[in-house]
Amino acid sequence: MSPRRRRDRTELPATSVDLHGLRPEDALRRLEQFLHAARVRGESPVLVITGRGLGNVRQQPILRGRVEAWLRGPQGRRFEVRRVTLRAQGGALEVELGGGRDGGPAED
Repeated sequence: MSPRRRRDRTELPATSVDLHGLRPEDALRRLEQFLHAARVRGESPVLVITGRGLGNVRQQPILRGRVEAWLRGPQGRRFEVRRVTLRAQGGALEVELGGGRDGGPAED
């Protein structure tokens, strides 16, 4: 599969997970499963779609902040998250993973 291109011709990762519309707890559970599978397949970087957070009643982002904190915290380190970059006008995060194809999270 070839990488997708944005309007500005920047390539986005071909492998992605769409979390927007999910409750934060459900989104983080799906993210963990997705990162595990991506590491097993040796895929990096990956795209984590959160949406910009303007679709809720308060029109304030909730999910992206929770996902970004998760990726930058101890849970993300378990999956050897090396870099998190904002993409798609704030609606997605590009995540660079390190590590091997052993199928398990990295040991601390």
